[in-house]
Amino acid sequence: MLRMEHPEVFYTHEWAVAVQRAYTGALNPLLFLAYDEREALCGVAALAADAKSGRVSFLSATTGDYCDFLSAPEHRTEFVDAVLRELRTRGCKRMAFANLPADSATATVIPQSSRRQGCRCFVRTAYVCAQIVLARLERGKDGQLTAPGQKRLRRFAKAIAHEGPLRVEHSRTWDAVAPILQPFLQAHVARFLDIGRISNLANARRRDFLKELSKLLSEPQWLVLSQMRAGERVVAWHYGFQFHGSWFWYQPTFDGRVEKYWPGFCLLTQVIQEATENPAVTTLDLGLGSEAYKAKFANESRETLYVALHSSFLEHWGTRLRYQTAAAVKASPSLEKIVDSLRNRLRVVRGHLRDQGGKQTLARAANRLLKSLWVHEEVLFFEWENCHPAADSRNLQLLPLDLNQLAIAAMEYEQDEQTLTYLLRSAQRLRAGDARGFILADQDGRPLHFAWVAPFDGFHCPELNAKLQASRDSMLLFDCWTPTAVRGRGHYKQTIQLIAARIAAEGKRPWIYSPTRNVSAVRALGKAGFEWRYSLVRHRILTWQTVTGNAPQSEAAPVAEVSAHV
Repeated sequence: MLRMEHPEVFYTHEWAVAVQRAYTGALNPLLFLAYDEREALCGVAALAADAKSGRVSFLSATTGDYCDFLSAPEHRTEFVDAVLRELRTRGCKRMAFANLPADSATATVIPQSSRRQGCRCFVRTAYVCAQIVLARLERGKDGQLTAPGQKRLRRFAKAIAHEGPLRVEHSRTWDAVAPILQPFLQAHVARFLDIGRISNLANARRRDFLKELSKLLSEPQWLVLSQMRAGERVVAWHYGFQFHGSWFWYQPTFDGRVEKYWPGFCLLTQVIQEATENPAVTTLDLGLGSEAYKAKFANESRETLYVALHSSFLEHWGTRLRYQTAAAVKASPSLEKIVDSLRNRLRVVRGHLRDQGGKQTLARAANRLLKSLWVHEEVLFFEWENCHPAADSRNLQLLPLDLNQLAIAAMEYEQDEQTLTYLLRSAQRLRAGDARGFILADQDGRPLHFAWVAPFDGFHCPELNAKLQASRDSMLLFDCWTPTAVRGRGHYKQTIQLIAARIAAEGKRPWIYSPTRNVSAVRALGKAGFEWRYSLVRHRILTWQTVTGNAPQSEAAPVAEVSAHV
């Protein structure tokens, strides 16, 4: 590995072992070893066959920023030839080699070798990785190398000085890394939810991979888990590596509550400054991704390639066509937005197919189509009767909802597409700050149910497509959700009882609503101590809409009215 043009931590034995341990069952490892005439090891190809598609790729393709066939450059042609020949002998018809460095000898060898093995080769640029060559940085008045961004770092330190001085801590041993690894993982997932995305660390296999990698790389102390603290509070993290003269910027994140001060930017500034003071480090590699902040630091770049090999003429040209189509879409921001929306809808449909089957999914789609033309929806409104929540022996607790709780839920229910969609919606609502969220959690902190509360007056009810008007002291529970895996256990009833009791204790009147079609929810509301007060009925044909009210004969006039608009 050290005889490669650019030795990388991704090429190490430790990295391959961590992937194999974490992804057992999902990948079938294929390890090719080459020996010279003296029986000395001269080549290693750590590959894997996907269990579903049968496609062969680099074992570290989904985790490593750089992947390659490992050998001395002078042996590369012979070694790649031998590996491809063996793959073809095994009947492999599809190969995809991602994140291959463009400056590697393999980039020149593999198109020629593929032709000799009867494969068609398609090569495209994958990423352009920003790098910082430390020797090229500007020098200060004292002649020392200076990291860019020092002014912003000083501004951040001043703005957050009330919490304590800024300092950066680096952990390299497993004993030091183990206690702070989980907080880092949770912070990364929370940060992505905050920007409307699902982090790859929400995936259990990916988290297992980082844990295994941490244990393995901490032994030679190639791992560096950094934290930037303001006093005792951690405001930014970075999971990276120091290896063979390079400090690799792998997975950073930060606390979104201090986002306006650019904490991630400031941590990178501090890391660069420390790297300039370490004679063993010559380069800071910012890795895959074209985030804007990287351009403010980079003074060098390194290209990676995606290489696809097919024995089939049709599959080869299909790959080329997909790439060209994707490139055309990315060239148009408006078109890319439409495609992203369609992709998200497709992801939801796949979730419905997996969870409910084809028949229910088709019925759901037909119902949505009908509702786009004609709607008759009755929504029931219930008021809390000020009764006491029933005692629960399961040690469940009602907690305020925040990004950390959403992150825990995303990691817990990573396979539940509908719940992930709900969590993204909740994160957006948290950022808007116009409602309060709650979760029901078990004694281990596992989220079991989610619900929201907002002022009744002025609330826009999506089922009615109308804005509601009510007395100022009324609060409305809405958007309740139980993840699929924990349904049917009474969590909905328990949660709304606890929230209603809390609202009543604040001197407010708790309300909740439910469409009549949700029979189970209506039944649960009665058992939870909510009393029906009135109904609102929405009638819509194409773009024409009316909303009418209905109350029991024995009740006084409804306490809420609506102003409907389409």
